[in-house]
Amino acid sequence: MVEKSLTSTDILAAATEILTASRYTRISESDAEVEFTSARLFEDAYGIVALVVYETWDDLSSRWPDAQAFLVDVISKNVSSSEPKAWEGYLVLLTPSVLSGPAQREPDRIRYDTSRLRKFVATGAELKTVSDVHRTLLPLLPLDEVELGRQESTLEMLPDLLSKKALPRRAVAVVVNAFRDQLPILEKLHAYRSQE
Repeated sequence: MVEKSLTSTDILAAATEILTASRYTRISESDAEVEFTSARLFEDAYGIVALVVYETWDDLSSRWPDAQAFLVDVISKNVSSSEPKAWEGYLVLLTPSVLSGPAQREPDRIRYDTSRLRKFVATGAELKTVSDVHRTLLPLLPLDEVELGRQESTLEMLPDLLSKKALPRRAVAVVVNAFRDQLPILEKLHAYRSQE
């Protein structure tokens, strides 16, 4: 069975759904949608994201500076330079095109151009599934909330982990407790061994 590639419409829909599910608000009826056919603007409490999907790599390669200028203009007009959000502009450039040969290095050229905005670039080789679109957007998504109070410390987990490697659990616990209490480790281990 041949795997169906994502189209530019699929990519735009998936990215839009992922960002809105991650507490980004779509800035509706934006000029971006007029100027760039497959573009969306989003914001959250911390930053502004322009998502632009191009049909071909040639379009992306030649038109991304226009998208960057547009987003910089939007931020300049709508966000005070004293607000932290003014410094958190992200340009997401996606295309279903698959690059070959020396052109495969071109996305890196854009990614590493951090002037004015941070840029995320992904091509068809990296965007085969909706999960790939999610992975591309991951740096923009909020971290999952974790109940830190219920997390076991690494030191508390160490005796169980090392006992699976044939080390005596009680001996490891003695070493960990000595370390945590800032006591001489070898002395405590020797005392433990002499009590066996």
